Amino acid sequence: MRKLAHVEKILWKCPIEGADRIELVGVLGWQCIAKKDEFEVGDLCVYIEIDSVVDKTNHDFAFLENRKFKIKTMKMRGEISQGIVFPLDILHGKACGEGDDLTSYLKIREIEDDVPKVKREDALSRFSKRHPKLMKTKLFSSLMKRKWFRRIFVRKKTETLLPFPGWITKTDEYRLQEDPEILEKWAGVPMTITEKVDGTSATFGMRKKGGRYEYVVCSRNHRLTPPKRGEEPDAYFEISKKYGVEDVLKSVMKEKNLSSAVLQGEILGPDIQKNKYGLKEHDIYFFNLFFDGKKLSSTDGKDEAEKHGMKWVPILETNFMLLSTVDEMIEAADGESVLCDTLREGLVIRSNDGELSFKCISNKFLLKHDL
Repeated sequence: MRKLAHVEKILWKCPIEGADRIELVGVLGWQCIAKKDEFEVGDLCVYIEIDSVVDKTNHDFAFLENRKFKIKTMKMRGEISQGIVFPLDILHGKACGEGDDLTSYLKIREIEDDVPKVKREDALSRFSKRHPKLMKTKLFSSLMKRKWFRRIFVRKKTETLLPFPGWITKTDEYRLQEDPEILEKWAGVPMTITEKVDGTSATFGMRKKGGRYEYVVCSRNHRLTPPKRGEEPDAYFEISKKYGVEDVLKSVMKEKNLSSAVLQGEILGPDIQKNKYGLKEHDIYFFNLFFDGKKLSSTDGKDEAEKHGMKWVPILETNFMLLSTVDEMIEAADGESVLCDTLREGLVIRSNDGELSFKCISNKFLLKHDL
């Protein structure tokens, strides 16, 4: 689970030109606006990241009501602020140390991706479509008066969310600002950079289980149940069918004698993140391919995916050297999308051996879309 609220140290502070009541402070690789002189360098604070929704019942967060209790990137007096810093007082005496995760304690949750909602029909609606004449008979009317019969036909379908499979790694990439020291640790090492596309993440996995193949379809955090007969498929199962993902994974596993294979990608299109790419139907760009738990490089993953008629996120460079500062890296994330005439969300940077992987999100993109 991503740490959305944690204890960190104030690393630096500096004034904002023309501002008497606020100043800039640094936490990890992030820059935040804080009340002037509320913190000194070296103080511990509670830092809540962007993409967070705070607990509206907590009086310490009441001032965020007009922002719908969401923490987003903002610009004030010409300066970017990402996240919010609080004194340790908001913990009301809870003992803590630098790095401690406070997400659960403060009841912070992550802003969810947009996922197109599919209206699931209840059993009665499906039955009426298949048997319109029977619906008008006295027999059916008589049965509908009986409680046990109504319980079968009138109850509404609810989506069943199962736990995310333990044998698959979730798709979250951490941001550079969470560990800025990697710029020094990995200086001079060639990296592959791909475009970070803005949609909703999906995972399709298969493994051998006993004498059969088990196929799973997942959102970011849950395994999903397939639609029942006559029900409209959601975007995940729509994509699964469109690209024949189940058959592809089984074929690859047999060809390469694998125990498991996993494809992960970003679904784009109508009703997802305001459909910034202007698509008329759902589509997917894959960015991860695992064979027996080992992640393939972006170039190898692209070759394998395209061999089966699947799309891969745009690869922008395969010999990129990390820049010296977080600011330079974030500025490099700005740019136009390869997919259409719109700002790209940012970049995903990976070492060619697969050991390092992180993302840089464009501040221009975040400010334009109020994220």
